[in-house]
Formats: sequence, structure tokens, C-alpha cells
Amino acid sequence: MDERIKAVIDADFFLKLTIYEKGTALFMRMMEELNFCPVMHEFVANVELKDNKYLRQLLDEDQILIIYYKDYLEEDDLAEYEQYFFEAYERVNLFDFPAGEDIYQYKEKEESLGEIRSFYMARKKGYIYFMSDDADAKFLARNFCSSKKQVKVKSLFDAFVLCKEKETQLRWKDINPTVKNAMQKRQDKIDYLKRLYAE
Repeated sequence: MDERIKAVIDADFFLKLTIYEKGTALFMRMMEELNFCPVMHEFVANVELKDNKYLRQLLDEDQILIIYYKDYLEEDDLAEYEQYFFEAYERVNLFDFPAGEDIYQYKEKEESLGEIRSFYMARKKGYIYFMSDDADAKFLARNFCSSKKQVKVKSLFDAFVLCKEKETQLRWKDINPTVKNAMQKRQDKIDYLKRLYAE
């Protein structure tokens, strides 16, 4: 039985951890050293990252687990999920969900559909961590979490801080290229991590 902590991975988080490294080594090292088992919602894997070669590689190697609707939604859950989905969609996007569209199949860019679906899945499955670099993920955690079912949303910056807190073997030289590229508009965060990893 896999004793690792399930961590839900969002598209933006995965992209930033792989694109600048041109590979999956840093992503997999972070998962391993944090004792995380990476899981991904089927929408993120099959729509948002459909053509991503790094995800395909990890899937071929059974290094990431895809969670399907059937894995966490039973007939009795559908009404609750649909209520959540419509409310979350409208609060995140500030407009109504398009009439006549299927909430399970609907896809459109820039509407936080991966975050909305992944967050509910994390909450329903009892997964503690949702790794996302999208601010909407933290909005969902603030507004759709009960005290019993907390989901900790970790941005890429948060994840590197967590790696240091957990005393992983990652060093500044290991994360430097990704940090500088992924956070190039946030010099304050780069400087903070550089100081943190220098300790």
C-alpha cells in the first residue's frame, strides 16, 4: 500500500516545474522528498495537459495517478457537486456558467476549470495538498472549505518553502533556474528563497 501523501497537481504548477528544467527531474525529486504521491484530475491531464510530453512520460512510467469522476462521485454526490460547481464557477469568473453546457465536459481557457474541478476532488477525497500556482485555487480554499475538510493550497513558491521546512535535500543550485524563470516578475520572492536556501 502506498503510504505517501496524496498531492493534487494543477496544470500551471506542473508546467512551471518541468518547462524550465526541460524535464521531470525536479518535479519528481520534489514529490519524492516531500513524500508526495502526485495525483491529477482527469480534466487537467486529458484536456489542459493533453499534449504535454512530460506528463505523458510520467504516465507511461506510472509516476502520476489520474483521478476520474467515477473515483469520487457517486450518484448521491451529484447534486452537491453540481451546486458547488455552479457557485464556484460564478464566484471565480464573475459571470454565470454558459446555459446548456455540460459541467463535466465543458472546456474553455482562462476560466479556472481545472482548479474548480481539482479542488472539489481534493476535498472529496480528503487529500491535504493542492499544488497550484493559480490565485483562484486559494480563493476556493478560503470559500469552500469546512473545518473538517481543509485543503492546503501550495503555490510553487510555497512548495519551495515547504521543501526547506521539511529539510529536503534540495539546494539553491537545484531550484535556481526554475525559481528565476517562474518568478521573474516577483524579485521579492526570488530574494526570499535565495536567502532561505542559503541558511
